[in-house]
Amino acid sequence: MNVSITALKENPAKYFEMAKSADIIVTNRGKRIGRIISEENAVKSEKQRAFEELMRLADSAKFPDNTVYDSVKEERLKERGLL
Repeated sequence: MNVSITALKENPAKYFEMAKSADIIVTNRGKRIGRIISEENAVKSEKQRAFEELMRLADSAKFPDNTVYDSVKEERLKERGLL
């Protein structure tokens, strides 16, 4: 939903209440200047950021070669009795 900055200033409680269920796009003279995200999307955003951080960390983990990784994996499987 789009709302002008003027309307938001006149009745902020109305739009913040509406933002509980849907994102609100704030405009000034038809141009987008901000967004009020819903609680549901805020939680998704936090989960998305956490996932992206985990993926970044996984990509940054450098193994000299796969033999090191494979040997560690094999040891862990043996410890669990899976090999």
